[in-house]
Amino acid sequence: SLHGYIDTTKVTVLNASNPDCLKNIFRPWDQRLARDVEPLHSDEDDPELLLSIPFTSDVKIRTIMIIGGPDGSSPSRMSVFTNREGLDFESVADLPPVQEWGLFENLNGEIEYPTRFTKFQGV
Repeated sequence: SLHGYIDTTKVTVLNASNPDCLKNIFRPWDQRLARDVEPLHSDEDDPELLLSIPFTSDVKIRTIMIIGGPDGSSPSRMSVFTNREGLDFESVADLPPVQEWGLFENLNGEIEYPTRFTKFQGV
């Protein structure tokens, strides 16, 4: 688990209905299914979120897990841009992502999305 390497003081989100929820979405593996905190949601008018997740040192990412909510409140797509700072919706519209995934509803934390490992070293 990379939980201990996430610099939670510098994690940011754009377009969240309640940005304060961001600090609660990164959890240790054994607490990944905890439902005791408010989930992260986008504004109702625009369903996209843009997260910046800095790490305290270089990491290698083999898989990514997104645990969403029920009844269609889970994300359906994820694009990742690595080693970029200061991204916003305008800048990501002009950049090709390092990798994209179509996501499935994952309420029980059973689905891990593999990365193109060579592109996710030294993140």
